[in-house]
Amino acid sequence: MADAEPRTLSPLAGHAAPVGGPHHAGVALREAAGLSLINLRGDADTAFGGHIEKTLGVALPTSPNTTSTVDGVSLIWLGPDEWLAVCDDNDSAALCAKLEDATAKLHHAVVDLSDNYAVIELSGRSARWILAKGWPQDLHPAVFTPGQCSQGMLAHAQIILHCAGEDAFRLFVRPSFAAYLWDWLVDASADVGHRIAAG
Repeated sequence: MADAEPRTLSPLAGHAAPVGGPHHAGVALREAAGLSLINLRGDADTAFGGHIEKTLGVALPTSPNTTSTVDGVSLIWLGPDEWLAVCDDNDSAALCAKLEDATAKLHHAVVDLSDNYAVIELSGRSARWILAKGWPQDLHPAVFTPGQCSQGMLAHAQIILHCAGEDAFRLFVRPSFAAYLWDWLVDASADVGHRIAAG
């Protein structure tokens, strides 16, 4: 008998509640599974930045705690020479190969981190208020605006926080903390209500 084809499961498979919930809920939760997550290291002031932009179609953000997004590809600033590429395309191996080819003659690093993070999306009118229950930085809309990012601890879980829209956030967390963080967000939204959005 032939071996069954291996199946990849997301960190929250079987944990998150079924899709649904009240439409008037203050927040919506969704696991963003199937993303390509690639760590990039290089000098943005050299040809590295141009090669990355040509390959991904989006410029490297060079200001601290900012992001760039074009057509389903986001580049998240993690440090002066480090970024996280987030792509809707689930073929991370092919994307890494393209990036390696583009930067082969430069000092660089391209590392596939697609299995190293779970991605939770939190949105809705109460999203900032829910995050503020466990996030140490100011999340006021005038301060933390769409296109900004930050790194820190949310309820004892190390995360990368990306403000993807006016009241929409992506939380990148280690898989071993994914279920814990999901449950914390559900508990934190008990007084405003939550719904589970379709993936």
